[in-house]
Amino acid sequence: MKREMSEQQLRIVGKAWEVRHTLRKLARSGGQGATLRGYLQQSGKANSAKAK
Repeated sequence: MKREMSEQQLRIVGKAWEVRHTLRKLARSGGQGATLRGYLQQSGKANSAKAK
């Protein structure tokens, strides 16, 4: 399974059950009311901090 992320998009490639499992895992880690936009922005900030 492959997962690519940027500040504006998330691409998950794999078997259907792998994609569902990953999305459920992301939803659980975000808490109630979490959005994909919020997750991507949070991850983008973490990635840019690592690059510095």
